[in-house]
Amino acid sequence: MQKITWKYLCSICRRPIYRGKPTLLFATDRPIMVGICHSTCGYGRYNWGKFQMCPPDYLSDEQISFLVQFYPRLYSLPGRQEPNRELRACFGLLLWNYPASLANPMESLRKFLDEYKHWSQEWLYDGDLEADFLRLLGQIQRVAREKPMEVEIDFRA
Repeated sequence: MQKITWKYLCSICRRPIYRGKPTLLFATDRPIMVGICHSTCGYGRYNWGKFQMCPPDYLSDEQISFLVQFYPRLYSLPGRQEPNRELRACFGLLLWNYPASLANPMESLRKFLDEYKHWSQEWLYDGDLEADFLRLLGQIQRVAREKPMEVEIDFRA
C-alpha cells in the first residue's frame, strides 16, 4: 500500500509538500485520484475535483476510495439552475466536514434543508431528496468497498 505523507512531491509543481493544507485532486469524469498538490498549486484548477485537507490529518484507503467514487458522481448531478440541483448541493455540503460527516450523513442533509430555507431560490427538486440522497450515498459506499484504493494519506506527524 502506498503511503503519502509530508515531503511527497506536488503533482503540479513537482516540489515537496512540507506544510500547509495539502489538496487531493480527483477526476470528475471517471473514478481516479489524479494526485496531491500544494493548496496554492491547486487553486484555480477547475478541471479537477479538489479536496483540501484542512487541517492536514489522516485518510485511510477506504476514505480515499470513497472520495474517488464520490467526485464523478457529484459532478454528474445537475447544478446551478437545473431541475434537481438540490441533490448536488446536498452532497457538496457533505464534503465540508468529511470524513466526520459520514458518521451521520443525515445531519448533513438536515443542515442543508435548514440552510436552503434562507436561500432566495425556488425549490426545483421533483423527487424524494432524502431517499435519493441515501440511495446515492449507499451506491458510492458499495462501489468504494468493491474497488479499494491502495493509498493511505497521513499528514499527522
